[in-house]
Amino acid sequence: MTGTRALRVSRMIRETAGFLLPVTEVAGDAEFAGAVAGDAEVVGDPAITRIEFDFDLRPGSDHTGMVVLVAEVIGSPSEFARIRQRYGAAAVLVVAPGTRAHLGEGSSGGSGSAGPFVLERSEQVTWSEVLVHLRQLTEGASSALTWPDVDDLSSVAAVIADLTGASITIEDPASRVLAHANLGEDIDEIRRQTILTGAIPGWRIEELEESGFLPAIRASTDVVERPATDTEPARSVIALRSEGELLGTIWAAHGDGADPRRIREVLRDAARAALPVMLRTLRRSPFEKRIRREAFGSILQGSADLGPAATLLALPFAGRYAAVAVAEVSAEREPELRFHLRAAFADAVVARDEATGLVAALLQTEAEADPESLQEPVAEALARTRPSIEPLAFGMGESVQRLDHVHRSWSEARYVCEAVRQRLESANSRGGEYAVVDDLEIASGVYGANAAEVPAELVGLRVADALAEADAQLSAPARILALHDERHEGQLLPTLRAYFDAVGNSAEAARRLHVHSNSLRHRLARIEELTGLSALIRAERLWLELALLVVDRQRRCENPTTDSREDG
Repeated sequence: MTGTRALRVSRMIRETAGFLLPVTEVAGDAEFAGAVAGDAEVVGDPAITRIEFDFDLRPGSDHTGMVVLVAEVIGSPSEFARIRQRYGAAAVLVVAPGTRAHLGEGSSGGSGSAGPFVLERSEQVTWSEVLVHLRQLTEGASSALTWPDVDDLSSVAAVIADLTGASITIEDPASRVLAHANLGEDIDEIRRQTILTGAIPGWRIEELEESGFLPAIRASTDVVERPATDTEPARSVIALRSEGELLGTIWAAHGDGADPRRIREVLRDAARAALPVMLRTLRRSPFEKRIRREAFGSILQGSADLGPAATLLALPFAGRYAAVAVAEVSAEREPELRFHLRAAFADAVVARDEATGLVAALLQTEAEADPESLQEPVAEALARTRPSIEPLAFGMGESVQRLDHVHRSWSEARYVCEAVRQRLESANSRGGEYAVVDDLEIASGVYGANAAEVPAELVGLRVADALAEADAQLSAPARILALHDERHEGQLLPTLRAYFDAVGNSAEAARRLHVHSNSLRHRLARIEELTGLSALIRAERLWLELALLVVDRQRRCENPTTDSREDG
């Protein structure tokens, strides 16, 4: 039995919306309210003065103001009348499901009183959950938080992380990760492995089983805690259940400065808020997942109707957004990249853009954020991926204030990313090991920029796209050389590219191509023979350069995983 602080039925119902349904009035409100509460101002809303957790209440005891939980099945109106007579002074009866047809029938039941209100327990809620929640209500420890209307587990995890400051994972019964959110800079190694592999490591599961921690989680209806060790932070876990079935768990890893009481309170509320979302997630089909990817793609491409996509991805129409384009093509590296971006930006939407082969990230930013200020945290997040001998390039798009302007940010991010890749390739062709792009390196092995830092490259890329649309014949000379190289395993297109990169310096171009200067002159003569254009005549050289610019751009767009400089 708990304390005697009064609690209104209306408050209990309001704060348990979606948890206990529905409320049914059995008889006259005013008559019953006056009998139980003794207060005319609470007509139809009796006060709960205590909650009894004993199913075997002794007949004849005083039940005034109590919430009585009826465990026995009520199969007829007469049985219901008998229950009401036994607990006639109670404020509320909570009865088992399946009795709705009898509620309100035989109101007096021979008791001569109006009888109690009836709160019917939902079939999706176990008795243990009812007990825990009602106890929390009377202790004032629950339902104090305002939960946003979220429709995916990633959003739930982000809210929990924001409220607690802890690192959160939401897992299914097989310990596979369904969602995660991380607010701290440091991630302990076990959690890192769990998220990157998508599940708790097998050896860790065995350890938790042997220690009794996992069995305790499965058996408990409340938060279970594991203290910190020398190598691991403390963990608080709560199970998600429906009709007694374990649907999943919410894990919170927190440091020494965290408030365990606050984390317990949030996790209890979170378990209730996450339950319907978990049910939808577990039933989500591959088709629905594809729909979500397509919804993100429609936002990046600037679809005319963004309403369904915004609703599906829980993105506000009015907000501050910035797009990031990452030139990452490794299937092995991509999950880590997504993980670290989402860890650094809780609300980020991250997916591969099938049209370009780039990894797209949509960041929700503060009002004052701009591309330059976002570059460093993005680079730091990307640098946490496994070391690679290849550099990682990314481009920041402009900051926009509406969801229907995101396509502008994404377009700019793609151009900037391509410009960064061009600088990397140019540096590599000189044998400088990317030394000439040190001004773009903002983290170890990570090269990023915004539009203001690569203006010349952006002009070239946009000109190439504009020319390709304006006149297909403009690119004919370069296409002739590409076809010749393909048929004869030649190197005329790379030769022309190296010659222009060396600003017409034949000796430097020959060095970059690792050929003799005579071989270079022979190739240039062959290029003039095939195209009718000479690289020594200004107007003809300009045509060749523009044709090469357009063809390189087109080939990159058609096959984003192939370096346009690796012809043949």
